[in-house]
Order: sequence, then C-alpha cells, then structure tokens
Amino acid sequence: MFDLFRSRDKAVRITLSVLLGLVALSMVTYLIPTTGGDTGSNADTSVVASIGKDQITAQEVSRTIQNMTRSRQLPQELLAIYVPQIVQQMINDRAMAYEANRLGIRVSSDETENSILDSLPAEIVKNGKVDAGTLNAVLQQQGVTMADLKDDTARQLAISRLRQIVSEGVVVSPREITDEFHRKNDKVRVDYALLTPAKYQAEAEPTDAEIKAYYDAHKASFQTTEKRSLGIILLDPALIHGAPPGDADLRKLYAAEQDKFRTPERVQVRHILIKSDATNDAAMKAKAEGILKQIQAGGDFAKLAKENSQDNAGPTGGSAAQGGELGWIVKGQTVPEFEKAAFSLQPGQTSGLVKTTYGYHILQVEKHEQAHLQSFDEAKGTLTGEYMQRANQDAMEKMADKAMAELRKDPLHPEKAAEAVGAMLIRADNLQSGDPIPGIGVSKEINDAVAPLRKGEVVAGPVVLPGNKVAIVSETDYQPAHQASLEEAMADVRNKASQDKVQDILNKKAAELLTKVQSMGGDLAKAAKEMGIEVKTSPDVNRSAAIEGLGSASSLPDAFTKPAGTLIGPVSVPGGRVIAKIDAQIPADLSELPGQTAVIRDQLKQQKIRDRTAMFEDGLKKRLEAGCSPWQWITSRFSGGCPALKVRQDVINRLVQNYTTRS
Repeated sequence: MFDLFRSRDKAVRITLSVLLGLVALSMVTYLIPTTGGDTGSNADTSVVASIGKDQITAQEVSRTIQNMTRSRQLPQELLAIYVPQIVQQMINDRAMAYEANRLGIRVSSDETENSILDSLPAEIVKNGKVDAGTLNAVLQQQGVTMADLKDDTARQLAISRLRQIVSEGVVVSPREITDEFHRKNDKVRVDYALLTPAKYQAEAEPTDAEIKAYYDAHKASFQTTEKRSLGIILLDPALIHGAPPGDADLRKLYAAEQDKFRTPERVQVRHILIKSDATNDAAMKAKAEGILKQIQAGGDFAKLAKENSQDNAGPTGGSAAQGGELGWIVKGQTVPEFEKAAFSLQPGQTSGLVKTTYGYHILQVEKHEQAHLQSFDEAKGTLTGEYMQRANQDAMEKMADKAMAELRKDPLHPEKAAEAVGAMLIRADNLQSGDPIPGIGVSKEINDAVAPLRKGEVVAGPVVLPGNKVAIVSETDYQPAHQASLEEAMADVRNKASQDKVQDILNKKAAELLTKVQSMGGDLAKAAKEMGIEVKTSPDVNRSAAIEGLGSASSLPDAFTKPAGTLIGPVSVPGGRVIAKIDAQIPADLSELPGQTAVIRDQLKQQKIRDRTAMFEDGLKKRLEAGCSPWQWITSRFSGGCPALKVRQDVINRLVQNYTTRS
C-alpha cells in the first residue's frame, strides 16, 4: 500500500529486478548460485565439469533444477528427459563464457547493473520505488547475494556478445528466399487410399500360440511394479483439543510476551494525490487547491478521492479506488512531509496542501492512537487463541509420538495402535506409486515416506499432510517389482501381440495394394475398390496443411517433389498406411513473393544463426576437451591457453539416474 512513499535505492532495484526475472530467463539459466540451500553432509558437491578455473557441481545442477521445478518451468515427471539437456547447456554456457574472456570481451559494472535493472517487471516499478518487504522476501526465498547476481549477469552478457560476434556476417541469398517461398507455398492435390488398423482388427486377434510366442520373445519388457499395503493412522487437528487455559496461564503468557501487545503511535489516514513535476507544477497545484476548496465547503472526501486522486498504482487500484483510504501508518513509513502532516492533525481534521516529491496531497486523519500497551483484558482474546493453538499442537505431537511408539510394537497390526490412541485407521492395500489412498487421495508426502520401507517397517517419523493432518504409517505387505509371468501380464501381452500382428497385416495389405495399382497402369481407384478400400481426394494443400486421416501433408514429402501421376507409398502415417497418387501440383504464385520476402529472410537468417552458433559451441567444446600436448601445457601456463574442458560423465549419469528414479 505504501510503495509510493518508500525510499529510492538503485542497488535494491537492481537486485529485485534480477530476482524477479529469474523464471523469465531461458530454461537452462543457472543464476541460482552455490550459496545457501543444502550445505549439510548430504549435499552432493561432485564436480560435473571444470572449464578453466570454473566448475559446475552436481549441487549447482540440483539447485538449478529445483528452481525450475519450483517456478513450474519444468514438470517434475519430465526431469529424467530434461536433466541431461540442462547439464549440457550449463557446460556450453560456461565454455562460451571462458572463450569470451579469452577473446577479451569485457562487461562493465554499469552495463551489468543496467541489464539487471531492465529486467524489472513494469508492475514492480512505482515511480522508481521498490517495496522493501517484497525485496527481502524474494532475497530470502532465492538465497541470492548481490555479488552472485552481478557475476552471473555479467557472464550472460559476455556470452551474448560472443554469440553476436559468431553470428555476424550471416546472409541469405535471393535464391534461398525463393526456394523457401516455394517450400512454404507450393501446393499439391493427391488421391489416396488409407488402410486403417480398425479395418483389419478382427484378423489381428492373436491365437494362444501367438500370444505365448510374443511373450517369450519380449519377456524382459513385461514387469510388474512394486506394490505396498499400508496401515495409516490419521490424526486430524480439527478433532484434537488441548486443555483450555485459566487466567493464571494467560497472565503468565501475557507477562512473557508483552512486546507483542505494544502499539506504536499511529494514525489512520486517507489522502488525495495530484501528481506534479517541473513541467506542470503550477497547473497541478491549482487543481489540488480547487479540490481542497470543495472539501472545505463540505464535499465528500471519499468521492473526491475516487474521482481525482492519482494514487492508483497496484492490483487493487491504489488508495484512489478505496476513497483515498491508506489505513494505519506509523512513523518512518512515509516520506517526511507526509508523515509530519499526518501526525500533526487531530481526528476529523483535513490538512492544507502538502507538497512532496510526488506532487500535492490532501490528508484527512480518521483516528490517532498514542503508543500504548494493551491491557491484559484487551489482549485476553488473542492470548487465549494463541494458548489453545499451542495446546492443540502439543496434544497433537503427544498423540503422534504415542501412535509411533504403539505402531512400532506391532507394525503388521496397525489397528491396535489406532485403538490405543483413539484415532482413525486407513488401510490401503496393493498400492502402486501414484495410486490414490482411500480418504486421503494421491499423497506425494506418504509416497516419499514409505519408499524405503519393506514389510513390517514403520516410517521414520510422522508424515505431515495438507491441512496439518498427520499420518503415522506402517507397511503391512510389500511385493517387489519383478518380471511378470504370462498369466500376470496376459492382458498386456494379448494387446501388444494384437498390435504387432495388425501392423504386419497393414504392411502386407499396403504392399498388395501398391502391386495391384501398378499392374492396373496406376489406376488407384480401381485397385482400391477391388480390395474394399475407399479412395479420397485431398484439397489443394501446402506442406503445413492437414489431409483428412493422414495428418500433416508433410508426411508425404515426395508429393511436393515428384511429377503429377507419380505413385507414393506405402507410407506410415498416424492413421495407418497410405498409398497415394499425385493428382496435381500447384506452384506458388510468385507475385506474392515480395510481400513475404522480409519475413522469409528473417526466418532463414535466424535459423542460420542458430545453426552457426550450435556449430561454434560444439567445436569449442571439442577443442577444449581435446586437452594439451606436454609443450602446449607448459606454454599455456604463461599464455593462459589450452584450458582443457573436463566432463565427468559418471557424475552426470548419477544425476540422471537420481531424477529417473524420482520421476
């Protein structure tokens, strides 16, 4: 609410801008530094790669991934796919940063700060002010220091400049533009016969012998997943009540926590702001004076604030939308001129014009409270609530501890422990990972807690669930994953054997149709009719258009390069197998080329830049990985060259395996 009045601090603005811009950076950004977070003995500090004096650790990769999953840039279930790409991009960037430094590309501190500042979202900037509370919250959440942010931003700027140098000189010729224009706009019309799996599904029903043969040939691919049976003692805080407090208990709590009940001097105030600067100060002052006269004549302050106040920043429309209402303010919270006026007025009084750096204010004080300590009677309600919250929490903890102790006595019979503590027991039998639990639903918290358990074991401690519920869990049965027998996998085997068989039938039928068409002089319609297959004619389509039943026309690339009358296929498409005949080719209208030239040139240039940059990065990595000869190594100690990029594939494999297991 008070962003408009808070102090201007360039360093603060710079820091917040980068922090809030983190998730807007590329998916493989690594601005989360190696400070903060997990620094305990479980932190994996193995070196993934070293580039010159720089290193990328497994811990840094993990933090990058955690930040990306936290900001929902990367779905948890796809980590196993993306982790190798993230690691490789981090290595590419560090190698590019090293090369930029070697080539003498430097970034000044002013350039770094300006770049950071430019990333500040517009909604955060309020007349050059930044909310200090928001800043502190973001800093704490990200664990980022100003030095880390500057270093990482400077590195990214250097990499960007190197990539710009690499891409310089990229040109696109007129011939390339014309060829791309034709590739995008040339059209064809085809006759086609689509052979679908549904047509031959009845023929594809496998016999018992075929099912067994398929199972024997693919036995290793049929695995059962591990299954667990759980006994879950569920403790609900809504059903647990600690003993109510007496006055003696509350007075003891009041004496220990009096500082919480001290209220500083404060005023409840509303205002009207008319913004001004050197170019319009006189006019804005006159406008503010006119509003003040209306108020002094009995005008409705709230109505005039809604109609005239320019304090309208923020998602709720600022104080203007609230009739000028700012609520309670204390000293040190606003600019000095505003504070002096607010604390000098009595309740119900309206100020004259108050000039600040923002313009002209009209203040009206609604209430004014002196600093005071709430009496015991005034604080009693709050004290009672806090006492009961703690009492309920203590009762919950004692009940959880007792449930844990009772369950450890006999993990296979959790009903005994549930009865001993008077709690609800939930049984969940033959659960697979991700299955919902009766009465709870899908619970990642419980899944993670029971993952290391085996039959007869109890979770290490109470499992906290959403809503502050607590689960005490034992594993009453465990069936490990194993290769499935034919009986266990029968439904899956039958389905896959059928799919395999229908694909063989489609291939044979498509080949048969092609042979028949060729024997009939290319008459697709006649040959297809003899086999009971429908022939359709597509509309005139370019490569990006869709053809009914086939999907994208690009699935028939020969249709755009072969002459009319050419037979195409058999081609596998999502809908089955297709035999097609080119009915007509429709060249693009060259009169439309000038209108598309600029766009095509830009697209081709950007693709060339991407290709050239990728080639440069790949060559750079290979050169750095090649290492040095003994003489090169000796001279490199004086020249600074030949830094030998070292990549620890074993550490990368371990990281990937870790996230594969999680997902």
